[in-house]
Amino acid sequence: MGFDTVRSVNFRNLADSRTNLSGADKIFLVGLNGQGKTNFLEMIYYLCYASSFRGKSDKGLCRHGEEGFFTGASYSFNNQQFGSLGISFKNGVRTTKIDEKIIRDRKELINNIPCVVFCHDDLSFVTGSPERKRWFFDQTLSYQYPLYVDSLRRYKKILNQRNKVLKEKKRDLLEIYTVQMVKTGKEIQSRRKELNELFNVHFSRYFKKISGLEGDLTISYQPSWRGMEEEKEIFDFMKAREEKEIFRGSSLYGPHRDNFTFIQEGKNFTDFGSTGQMRLISLIMRIAQADFVSASQEKKPILLLDDVLLELDREKRALFLDSLPSYEQAFFTFLPGDDTYTRGGNSLFFDIEEGVLSKR
Repeated sequence: MGFDTVRSVNFRNLADSRTNLSGADKIFLVGLNGQGKTNFLEMIYYLCYASSFRGKSDKGLCRHGEEGFFTGASYSFNNQQFGSLGISFKNGVRTTKIDEKIIRDRKELINNIPCVVFCHDDLSFVTGSPERKRWFFDQTLSYQYPLYVDSLRRYKKILNQRNKVLKEKKRDLLEIYTVQMVKTGKEIQSRRKELNELFNVHFSRYFKKISGLEGDLTISYQPSWRGMEEEKEIFDFMKAREEKEIFRGSSLYGPHRDNFTFIQEGKNFTDFGSTGQMRLISLIMRIAQADFVSASQEKKPILLLDDVLLELDREKRALFLDSLPSYEQAFFTFLPGDDTYTRGGNSLFFDIEEGVLSKR
C-alpha cells in the first residue's frame, strides 16, 4: 500500500497541502522543470529517513523566507501495518515522531519505511570518487544491518581522534587509536566484502537483462587493507607505516580509503564505457539495491524515480521499467508530453505547477 496521505507545510516551494494517495501503487507527477516535482519526491524521502537525498540541511528545506517546516503522513505496508509519521523543524531543532512517539536517532527510521531513490546524481556511484561509491554500499548495508550505522559512526570518531594525534605527533597515544581503528575497521570491511558478493548476484542478473552488452560486468571491492584477514596482521601493517602517516598528518589506510570498481574482461569498465552506459549502470545499481532491500527485509520498498528515464531510448526504458522489483509504491516524475507512462495497476496522475499539485 505505502503512503495513504502526505502533508506539507513550508517545505521547499510546495504549497501547504494534504495529498490523498490512498489505494495508489503508482503516482505520476507531470510538470516543467522547477515546478516542484523533485521537491515532492524529496519530501517523501525525508519522511522515510529524515534526510534529503540531495544533501540539503534541514534549514535548506524550508520555504524561502521561512524558519521551519512540517511534513507528515499516514501509511500502511502489506495492508497490515498502519502508522503515522510526522517530522517538524523549528528553531533549529528537528522533531521526528512515529505514531506520536518521538524518535531520537535517525537509525530507528531505516526499517520503518524502506525507500530507494533513482536520481541524476546516481551517476557518481559509477564514475565519481571512491567516497561516493562507499556511500552507496554503506547505505545498502544499513538497510540490512541497521547496527552497521553504529559501526560507521564509531569508526569515524576513532578516525578523527587518530588524525588529531597524527597531526600533533603524539606517538605515545597513537597505538591506542590504531588498535581501536583496526578492530572497528575490520568489522566494516568484513561487512562490505560480504555485501559485495551478495550484491553482485543481483547486479549481474539485471545487467545482463537490461544493458544488451556482451560479457559479464562485476563490481570489485578493493579494501585498503587488502589481503589481510587477521587484526594482528593489519595492526603490524599500520605500525610499519606510522612515520609516513605522522609526516602526512593523516590516516592513509583503512576503510575510509576503500574503493569499488566495475570490471569487464579484466578491465576497468569506466575507462572505456560511454557516458550513456555509465548512466544505465547507475540505474541498474539502484534496481539491484531495491531488489536487495526486498530480499533482506519483510517490507517492499517505496521507489522514487526522478526524471531518470530521459536519457534512455524507448527499448531501454521498457526493459528498465519491466525490471523494477516488487514495491509498495512508486513515484515517477515526467515532463509534459512524455508518453512513456507505465499505466496499469492503481495509478494516480498529478500535474504540478509552482508547487501546486492538481489531480487529473
